[in-house]
This record gives sequence, C-alpha cells and structure tokens, in this order.
Amino acid sequence: MSAAGTITGQARVLKQFSYLNKIANFPNSAYKLPQVKRLELVFKQHNAYGHMGARKFWLENLKTINFHNPKVEIDVKRILCETKDEQLKCPSVLKVYFEDGKTQQIDCKNKRSGAIMEELVKITEAEKVDDADIPVLTIDSFVEAQQQTKN
Repeated sequence: MSAAGTITGQARVLKQFSYLNKIANFPNSAYKLPQVKRLELVFKQHNAYGHMGARKFWLENLKTINFHNPKVEIDVKRILCETKDEQLKCPSVLKVYFEDGKTQQIDCKNKRSGAIMEELVKITEAEKVDDADIPVLTIDSFVEAQQQTKN
C-alpha cells in the first residue's frame, strides 16, 4: 500500500473514531437511567411548529443514552402531518416508562434538545456516567490494538 493510501485509510479511521466517540459521549448526554424501562419519543416528520428540539434530541442525545443504557427500550414515532392544522395539533412528547410501572411525559414542543435532556435527567434521577467509564477511541489505541493482533 502506498503512503497516500495509508494516510487516506487513517483519515477514514479517524472519522469513524470521531463518530463513535460522539455516540459514546455526546455533550451532557452520558447518563445511566437505572429506573427506566422504556423511552418513547413522538414528534412529526417536519421540523416546523416546535418539533426541531425533539428531532435534535433523537439525532444526538438518544444515541448516547442508548449506548449507556442498552436494556432501555427506545421507540421513536415520527408522524406525517399533511395539513398545517394537523401539524399544529401534532404532539411532540417524550414518554418515560419506569420499572415500577409509572409513566411520565415531557412536553418537547418548542424546547431545545438540551432542555429536553435536562428534564429527562431530573425526572428519572439519572446518574452521570463517570468520564473514566466512557470509552474514547484514538489512533494510538487503534495502532496498539493492531500490533497486539499481529503478535
């Protein structure tokens, strides 16, 4: 393999590492939810009328929550609304189902994803994941793993 091929390969690996590190540790999202059985996020497919925060929460925060809470079921329901009237009436909610059978609901309409996350942490009494418990992939760890595989 040429030097240029090695650099291109390393660049791809670094890009993947960045993506995986973002999943493991998206800002303010690395929490354990020990009392939660299931999360259900409901919002419409289009961002208008207060649904952008729920969409961002889905795209960014939920991946990290799922990474640190693999036993928590996560359902996402995106609703297609044909008319403006339907869009205005469409809910934007995060339903939290607890292990003890109780449920709580967070109204996500017109809220930023960070505010939704803060409210989730508060109502679930979530526990922040210690920085030492969050895996971080680096090129050095990749090279070291490759060398161990060869030996």
